[in-house]
Amino acid sequence: MYQPQAGRRRSTLAILIGGLLLACLAGIDPISPTVADDLEAPLTRPRAPHGTPFTFEVIESLDAAYLGDTPSHVGRDGGLEFRPNVALGDPVFRMVAEAGDESRAVRIGRVTRVVWERVSGGLTVEFDPEPFVRIAVGDEVFVDLNPAPPTPQP
Repeated sequence: MYQPQAGRRRSTLAILIGGLLLACLAGIDPISPTVADDLEAPLTRPRAPHGTPFTFEVIESLDAAYLGDTPSHVGRDGGLEFRPNVALGDPVFRMVAEAGDESRAVRIGRVTRVVWERVSGGLTVEFDPEPFVRIAVGDEVFVDLNPAPPTPQP
């Protein structure tokens, strides 16, 4: 007795197996998906020299994102040419004008979240402010892209 479904299943199965075989021969892994970041981003970037500032604008300020949370600020910018070495707890600074034309870096907060967008070369930094420091949306602040290791205490 003729069964049209069985022939159709065999041809569909043959097409699937042929496609997988062709993909494997072409060097494409058909099982795991390829992420665009992996294809477009350079595999290695050099670390920044110690003391290289990454300046960004504060683009968002939160009183508390979750119940029991503390105020925080988020900033973002792009154009990174180096691989960042920014960690949780690293200080965030702002330049403050001194007498004359001089200015100095003042710590205004600590990093609580950091995201590196490898393809676009962007860095998103969330930080908690130091007590009694006013930080506004639009303020320019910076973090050290590669802080020097702490010196051992004698």
